[in-house]
Amino acid sequence: MKIHEKGIAELFKEVTVFRRKSRKEVSEYLDFLLESQYWPLDKLKRYQWEKLKKILEYSYENIPYYHELFQRKNIKPQDIQTPHDLHKIPILTKSIIQENIDDLVSNSIDKSQIILNSTGGSTGTPLNFYQDQSFVDWADAARTRAWKYFPGLEKDEFEAVLWGSERDIGKGLNLSRVLYYALREGNLNLNTFDLDSQLIKKYFLYFWFMKPRILRGYASSLFYIAKFIEENNIRINYPQSIVSTAECLWPSMREKIEQVFNAKIYNSYGCREVSQIATECEEHKGLHIVMENQYVEVIDNDIIVTNLNNYAMPFIRYKIGDMAQGISEEPCACGRNSSRLIDLMGRDNENIVLEDKKVINAIFFQYLFFGNKSVEKFQVIYFKKVNKLQIRLQLSSESEEILEIIRKKIYNNFKFNNIEIVKTREFVSTPSGKFRFVFSMDE
Repeated sequence: MKIHEKGIAELFKEVTVFRRKSRKEVSEYLDFLLESQYWPLDKLKRYQWEKLKKILEYSYENIPYYHELFQRKNIKPQDIQTPHDLHKIPILTKSIIQENIDDLVSNSIDKSQIILNSTGGSTGTPLNFYQDQSFVDWADAARTRAWKYFPGLEKDEFEAVLWGSERDIGKGLNLSRVLYYALREGNLNLNTFDLDSQLIKKYFLYFWFMKPRILRGYASSLFYIAKFIEENNIRINYPQSIVSTAECLWPSMREKIEQVFNAKIYNSYGCREVSQIATECEEHKGLHIVMENQYVEVIDNDIIVTNLNNYAMPFIRYKIGDMAQGISEEPCACGRNSSRLIDLMGRDNENIVLEDKKVINAIFFQYLFFGNKSVEKFQVIYFKKVNKLQIRLQLSSESEEILEIIRKKIYNNFKFNNIEIVKTREFVSTPSGKFRFVFSMDE
């Protein structure tokens, strides 16, 4: 078959000699997950409960924080016999993790073999934590199932990615970087922290040439770029499927993105702390929970997650900060039998449009504070009338260095320097009391 008949994306999919190889364990877990997604719900629940009991027992024996907590509450792992018994274990919050990080790490694991990770947090609370290789392997397998197989494609499918973390995809769009990621990772990346109009047009030239069948990205980035394509009458080839991640996908956003790209969106929900949590199937009636990896509760609309794989630093009954209407166990017409999250409501982030029309993706500010333990909480407010960014910080220690780093990174990325940094413990909430970590005001 001739190259122009086969398509560039198909060639990148098939040319795997340069592709980064998956670990053997990831492939094995993926094969398992592709089978288990069609297990009866009762079988999934039994498998999930066995993993839950094992990590509770391990935590009691090996995690100082949980051993002390269980003793203080006068409970032992064997007292947790039913889901109702889980309420005996207090909920884990970001502030508890920040205050007890050393005591939350296993005392029977080789510290040199665990992986430091961090998140800016969708509620503006930066967080550092540790994960082991087993967690990473299960997470990779679950993401592959969610981002490739749920939309009806396969693991080596070439995809376009609108992402924001430089540590994940780097920065820039020159030919050498494009070819590197196409051959090494099987994707075409655009860093959406800086949504420059010329960069977007350049990206879609590559998009047109490579013809990726999957488009994946932040919900707000997909929405912004869909509007940009429409307003600038840019000609594009249509992907087969779109995967929305990292932010809340509102109905108006979904409608516009699907209209412009002429493809259905599969909403994907997860976070760095526990990885993939739930994914929308082709029926688009809630998000299927990754029951093989997570135990999920919804209590007063708050999503509470217990990860079943991270023995380095177990997250037991972790309050993520996102919200949902509830959990449904009704059968799904897609044939998958896992429980589903209904009406995911969290992550109300907002892009900031500066006076010069440059757009700062809200997720940028989450990554700005990665790994910095002195930043306990942050909030960013853009005052449109005076074209000023106000960054409100709650710091555990006084440091002028972090303030200078913030100014420098924002200027290097956006050439913007009208920045006011306020060290405070007071933050602005919406009239309903909900905290928004990035938003704009007309004044």
